[in-house]
Amino acid sequence: MASLPTATAIRFNTPRNIQTALPLGAMLTAITLSSPMSHAQTPSLLTTPIQEATLPTIDVKSTRTRETIGYQAEKTSVGKIPQALRDIPQAVTVVTEQLIHDRNADTLKEALRNVAGLTFNAGEGGRIGDNVTLRGYSLVGDLYLDGMRDIAQYNREIFNLEQVDVLRGSASMLFGRGSTGGVVNQVTKKPTLSNQNEASLTVGTDNYLRGTADLNRVLGDKTAVRLNVMKTDADSFRNGVHNERWAFAPTLGWGIESDNEFSLAYYRLKADNVPDYGVPYFNGQPLAVPTNRFYGMSNADYQTEDTGIATASYTHHFAPHTRLRSILRQADYDRDLWAVAPRLVSGTTSISDNTIINRQRQARGGAEHTLTSQTDFNTTIKTGKIEHQLLIGLELLNEKANRWTNTSSVANPTTTVGNPTPFVSLPAGYNVKTRTSPNSYTADTIGFYGQDMLEITPQWKLLVGARHDDFKADYDRSPTAAETAQGIQGLVPYSRTDRVWSYRTGLIFQPTDMQSYYVSYGSSFNPSAELYQLDDRSKNTPPEKNRNIELGAKWDLLDGNLSFRSALFRSEKTNERNTDLGSPDIYLLSGKRHTNGIEFELTGRITSDWEIFGGWAIMHANIDAAAGSNTVNLNKRPINTPSYTANIWSTYKLNGGWKIGGGFEAVGKRYGNATNTNEAPAYVRWDALVEYQAQKYAIKLNAFNLFNQTYYEGIYAGHVTPGTARTAQLSVAYRF
Repeated sequence: MASLPTATAIRFNTPRNIQTALPLGAMLTAITLSSPMSHAQTPSLLTTPIQEATLPTIDVKSTRTRETIGYQAEKTSVGKIPQALRDIPQAVTVVTEQLIHDRNADTLKEALRNVAGLTFNAGEGGRIGDNVTLRGYSLVGDLYLDGMRDIAQYNREIFNLEQVDVLRGSASMLFGRGSTGGVVNQVTKKPTLSNQNEASLTVGTDNYLRGTADLNRVLGDKTAVRLNVMKTDADSFRNGVHNERWAFAPTLGWGIESDNEFSLAYYRLKADNVPDYGVPYFNGQPLAVPTNRFYGMSNADYQTEDTGIATASYTHHFAPHTRLRSILRQADYDRDLWAVAPRLVSGTTSISDNTIINRQRQARGGAEHTLTSQTDFNTTIKTGKIEHQLLIGLELLNEKANRWTNTSSVANPTTTVGNPTPFVSLPAGYNVKTRTSPNSYTADTIGFYGQDMLEITPQWKLLVGARHDDFKADYDRSPTAAETAQGIQGLVPYSRTDRVWSYRTGLIFQPTDMQSYYVSYGSSFNPSAELYQLDDRSKNTPPEKNRNIELGAKWDLLDGNLSFRSALFRSEKTNERNTDLGSPDIYLLSGKRHTNGIEFELTGRITSDWEIFGGWAIMHANIDAAAGSNTVNLNKRPINTPSYTANIWSTYKLNGGWKIGGGFEAVGKRYGNATNTNEAPAYVRWDALVEYQAQKYAIKLNAFNLFNQTYYEGIYAGHVTPGTARTAQLSVAYRF
C-alpha cells in the first residue's frame, strides 16, 4: 500500500475522446514514460494526429508505493530536514518498508538485521526491551521515533513504520546526549491523499499467528485519516517461551501538501510475554544443549509492557525551501518483569543431564513519562554565489521515571541441564511479591542548535553545525542497609547539571550527479545521569566525550537505480567512565577505547526485476586505556563487537506475478564480557522467500534459518540467547 505522499505532477495534453481513460490511464502513462521499454514507443506516439489536439492541461499525481520505492531510499529526514542521502556527510542506512515486507520482519529488532555493524545484546545491565550495539557502542539511549527520543525499555513493533533510518557516528549536534555509535530513527506512517487499504494474516510454525491492517481514508480536500492495527500471538522454538502483543495507531492529518499541515497521532502497544534469558556459559562457551531447552518457568515468568505515545505536529511552509515545524509529544511507558536467568553453580567443572542450574531472579519494573517539544526552522538563502541551507532548532524535554525491584521471600526452584521443567510446581507463597528499592528520576533538557550547509560551488559543499545542551537531573534512591544502620531515613537525593557543546562538520565533493565524496567530524557526550541513574560516584563525574571521524563515498549506478556507498571511520570514546578503587568519590575519565572500521553497502535495482540490499562491516575495536589500577580490560575487545558483520538480501520477479528471494546474515565472534573470557561463536544464517502477487492480493512464504544452523545472537556476561531455529511463515494480504 502507499507509504509516501504523492510527488511530482505530470502535465500533458489529451483529446476529448480519450478523457474517459483518465485518471487511471494517465497514471499508467506517467509511469511507463520513464521506463526503458516505453522509449521505443514514444516517437510514434508523438507523431500521431492525436497529439495535435490542444485542450486544458490535466494534472496527474502518481503515488509512490512501497513497491515503486523498493529497497533504495532517495531521501531521509534523519538530519532534521529532508535530504538526499548523498548530501549527508555520514554513513546512513535506510531500511525501507518494502525490505521490511519482503523479509517479513515483525519487530524493530528483525528490521535491524539488515544493518551492517549492528549486533544484539541480551538483557544487558538488567535492561529489558530493545538493546543493540552499533560500531561497538551501545544504542540503549539512542532510539528515536520521528526524530524524538524514544529511550524507554520496551520491545518495539514495526506495523506502523514506513522506514527505519540508521545514522552512524557521533550525532549529539542533532540529537543531544548519547549517539556515540549512531542513532536509530523510526519513521511512522502518515496519512496520504489516496484511499488505499491493506489487511494481512500470517500463520507459521511454533503457533505463530499475526494479523495487521493498514487503512487510509481521504476525508476531504486536504484531510485524511490513517489507522494501523496489529495483533500477534506466538510460541517459540524454545519450549515454554510465548509472546503476545496488540497495538493500534490512528493518525489524522489535515492541510496535507498545503502551506499549513497539521497532524494528531496516537500510538498504543501492549505486550505480555514469557521472556527468554537463554543459556549460561560453560568454559567460556554457550552451554552445549539443544536450542529448544528453556530454563525459565513458563507458568510464573512474565514481562509486561504498556506504551502510549500522543503526538501533535504543525508545519508551515513559507516558501518551497522555507518551513517551520513544531512537534509536541507526551509518551508514557510502563513495564514489569518477573523472570529468571539460568546460571551454573559456581565451580561446575563438568556437565551432565543432572548438573544443577540455578534460576537467578530477574525482577524489576518501572514507569517513565516524557514530555517533548521540538521546533525546527529551515530555509535556503544566498550570500553572493554561496547558497546556504540553514537549520535552527530548539528542543525542550522533561523526563520522569520511577523504578523498583520485585522481591519475594521464596527462593526460585532449581532445575537441571537435562530436565529443565519449564512448567514447575511453585512453592507456597511464590507469587507474593513486594516492590523494594524504589527510586525516582526527574530531568530537564534545553537544547538549541544551528547548522549551515554551504554550497560553495555546484561541486563543493561544507556542513557546519553546533548544539548546546543544558541537562539537569535529580535522582532519589532508597538507602542501603549500611546507611539505614547509620540512621539515614527516606530517599537519598542526588543531583547533577551538565552544560555541553556538540559539533558536526563535513566537507562534500560531488563532481557529478552520480558521485559524492565526503570527510566529516562529529562529537557527542554521555552524561552520568543519562540512563535514569546516579550514585555516589557518578554525581561527581563529568560527561564522557566521544568523536567520530569518517571518510566516505556514495555512488549512484545504473542510471541511478542502484546505490553503493563505502565509509572508512574511527569512533572514539576519549574519557570513558571507569571505576578505580583508589578514588571512592568519583569515576575516573581516563578510560579510552576506539573502533576503526570500513563499511560497504549496496541497495537498489540491478534490473527492473532484480533488487538487492547488502552490507559489510569490518571493525577493529580495542580498549586503549584504563583508569588507575583497573587494567584487567586493557587491550581487550569491547563487549558485543565482532570483527565483521555481513548481510545480503535479494529478490527477483518471475513471470506470472511470482517473486523469489533469499539471503544471509553473517556475524563474527563476539565477547560477552569485558575480560573476553565468554564468547558467542561466529555464525551464518540463511533466509528465503517465495511470493505470488495479483492485483488485489498476495501470498508469501518466508523461511528463516533455512539450514537450521545453531547460533547465538543476543549476548551478555552471564548468559546468551539462541537465534531462531528453522521456521516458516505464510502470509496472505488483501488490498481494497
